[in-house]
Amino acid sequence: MMPEIVAQHSGQAERNRALAAVAELAGPGLVERMRLDAAERVLVMARRLLALAPREAAQGPGASLVLRIARSWDPHVTTAAEHVESLSPAELDAFLAAASRWATGVRDASCGSARRAA
Repeated sequence: MMPEIVAQHSGQAERNRALAAVAELAGPGLVERMRLDAAERVLVMARRLLALAPREAAQGPGASLVLRIARSWDPHVTTAAEHVESLSPAELDAFLAAASRWATGVRDASCGSARRAA
């Protein structure tokens, strides 16, 4: 192929990918993708905190649910995305609702620990 035809073809492919991505945003998929992304972030952070600061990780309302789901994830077997996508809609809703309460409890516990250490 001639260089200008290759450039035109790749430009058309890129254009088609961009339009497909925008079309996906126009539907209900954006909200669900954002929920799953948020759940992935909570899952990874909960696992990390369990390893680094288990006492703080167990603080606050919502901790039992968040940590139960975090402990059920085996990162050697599935990705965080796969794990949260395997949750039922009710489990995902409960996990996300508990996440904010859990994070507040962890923050408050760690701020209290920092003040006591100072």
